[in-house]
Amino acid sequence: MNDEVEIVAADETPKPAVSHDRLKEMVTIFRDAVETNAKDARRDRDYYDGRQISEAARHELERRGQPAIWTNKIGSAVTGVLGILDAGESDPEAMPRNYSGQDAADIVTKTLRYVADRADHKRTRKLTSSNFVIQGVCAALTVFESNRITSDRIRFDDFVFDPYSEELDFSDAKYLGIAKMMEADDVETLYGEAYTSLGSPTGQDSDFLGFMADDKKKNWWADAKRKRIRVVDLYYEARGNWHRAVFIRDGVLYAGLSPYHNDEGETICPITAASWEITQDGCRYGMVRNMIPLQDEVNSRRSKLLHHANSRQTQQTDQFAPAANKEIARREAAKPDGTIPYGWAPIAAPDMAQGQMLVLQQSTADLDRMAPTPSVLGRVASSNESGRARQILQQAGYTELARAFSNFEAFELSIYRKMWWIAKEYLGPMLVRITDDPRAMEFLSINEPQMGVVEQPALHPETGAPMINPMTGAPATIAVPGQVGIKNHLAEMDMDIILTTVPDTVTLAQETFQALSEYASAMRVSFLDPSVWAAIEMSPMPNKRETIDRLKALKQEGDQMGAEAAQAQAQASQQAQGVEIAVKQAKAAKDTASAQKTTIEAEKLKQDKDITDAVVAHHVQQAPQPMVDASIWNQQYGEQPFPGY
Repeated sequence: MNDEVEIVAADETPKPAVSHDRLKEMVTIFRDAVETNAKDARRDRDYYDGRQISEAARHELERRGQPAIWTNKIGSAVTGVLGILDAGESDPEAMPRNYSGQDAADIVTKTLRYVADRADHKRTRKLTSSNFVIQGVCAALTVFESNRITSDRIRFDDFVFDPYSEELDFSDAKYLGIAKMMEADDVETLYGEAYTSLGSPTGQDSDFLGFMADDKKKNWWADAKRKRIRVVDLYYEARGNWHRAVFIRDGVLYAGLSPYHNDEGETICPITAASWEITQDGCRYGMVRNMIPLQDEVNSRRSKLLHHANSRQTQQTDQFAPAANKEIARREAAKPDGTIPYGWAPIAAPDMAQGQMLVLQQSTADLDRMAPTPSVLGRVASSNESGRARQILQQAGYTELARAFSNFEAFELSIYRKMWWIAKEYLGPMLVRITDDPRAMEFLSINEPQMGVVEQPALHPETGAPMINPMTGAPATIAVPGQVGIKNHLAEMDMDIILTTVPDTVTLAQETFQALSEYASAMRVSFLDPSVWAAIEMSPMPNKRETIDRLKALKQEGDQMGAEAAQAQAQASQQAQGVEIAVKQAKAAKDTASAQKTTIEAEKLKQDKDITDAVVAHHVQQAPQPMVDASIWNQQYGEQPFPGY
């Protein structure tokens, strides 16, 4: 049989890159290979949930008269690990691959964090971490739908993968997919004609029995009672590319290439998966698997010790006692107010109980050793213990969990990278919220078209043929409104995506803040000074990136307010100076006018004086001359008469 067939046009019957029989064979190989391990994984989940005694064991204990009790040490240990994973929040950060991309890195970081926030990635992270720790396998599907990027957890019971994959991150897997039971009506709504062309199947298939359900009578491909069928959405590698096929037992509903690509333009699988650990024969398991034997031993020995405490051994003291008293003595000895019949007496057997207690203590210690240490969980911290000291103890306790945590961190990083690739390829113009502070809401525009004037060939209005410029002989062009570019174009940004893990240590954060406050006080600078930002960047403070962004926003707001205040002060100063100048000018004008008035009055007085002097001089000339002594006149002029007489 030739598995490879040609992919036909979309309007024809969908055909995958491999045959439908080959696709079903992939699923069958997976199901048969992981059947035993899937049962163990369900048992692991039961032990975490507290269902640690089977029905057969319970009946046996009842037959022996032992109590069916258990102490769920696995639940508390796993919950502690899940708490550590949930507390270690991480945010994606873009790093430029060249010097010119430094400005774009901030845009990519804010865009990716906004995309992850819209996809509710934190919820997906918590759901997948539970599968990762307990069942040992987690998976998520990252796709573009409804004009946004989504990242959803794939349930452990629905996840299909290549059983021959040997890497913890499934990087060598040839196929990954989802096999989910769906209502027949929903399948018809989604795939319409393709589903109808297969005869709208809803029947059973007794050849495919379920292995992930307790009810063995359920078949795997269909459920006739609810008219449900199993739909497999499989991504597989063939001919150097990743393909997608959606199929059921009876045929293919959709087929085509994977619509997503990486930075090199290669098709990728949008499913991301990871494992806690894997055995040599490919069985994947979680933290619980190795704890189950010790948990069974603890439960068994606790039950045995309780049985010893509730029971007492008896000894026949009189050989002539009735034989019937033996059963009466056994029943009465087990009662706190029982009456021992004649000829029998209780005896102590502390050696057996003591032996059980010693082994129980050792088993409990071994089981606790497999759980996170108290220092990791913060149970031994004293009130005067510094945050740094607590962090050192926690880091020491993380050593045994570091390998598993790094696997999950790589899983999360892979999801962020796929988010970035999908964002570059499919996100259109949109506004990105870059802060969650409602008092300082900010938005960033990405993939925004820039409009302007563009040149396009001039066409003849009747023939539609290109027109020629008669002056130059070149094709004529006309200027029309159009798109001249794209602002913050993600497709042109080449970035590496990394994770910045935020430690959840309250005491450490308080000490860090105190140290920064002392630094700012010693340097006599405020937290709005860039030197303090550099100190925050190098510190282990949680959410330091958001803290720096808010400080920058406050500084920018303060600078803007300061500039406005300075401008207002300058305007007021100018107005005051203008008023002062006007007052001085008015005073000068008044002084000038007063001086001019004084000058005019002085000139007028002078003129009046001159006129008065002239009149006086005239009158003096016209007035009679005083009499002259005659003797003097006669001596000079003799007998001549005196003028005027």
